Amino acid sequence: MIFLSVWFIICCNNIENGSHLEIKQRKAAGLKMISLIQAPSDTPLRIADISGGHGVRRRLLALGFHKSDIIELDSRSILRGPVLIKNLTSDTSVALGRGVAKKILVEVIDERK
Repeated sequence: MIFLSVWFIICCNNIENGSHLEIKQRKAAGLKMISLIQAPSDTPLRIADISGGHGVRRRLLALGFHKSDIIELDSRSILRGPVLIKNLTSDTSVALGRGVAKKILVEVIDERK
């Protein structure tokens, strides 16, 4: 049992370290990543990374948001309420709180391609 716990911790650390390396590679390639809160509305976005703990990642996976999914910011409330996000990959819409939305890093997709 202890072996499995240690193995799980090592694997999780390797996954997180790999994620940080991928972020550095994307920045070096000139791809601009921004928080979902800062993203423009009604523009296709690609989820680049989720910069939260295991709980946030697990919750977003359960809601159907995966890395590399194409999403769109549908609406924002005027007074710091939740944001409505449409997942164009799975054709679902979900309202997320601003705290969770800040932890989602996205890239703006060039529509001309």
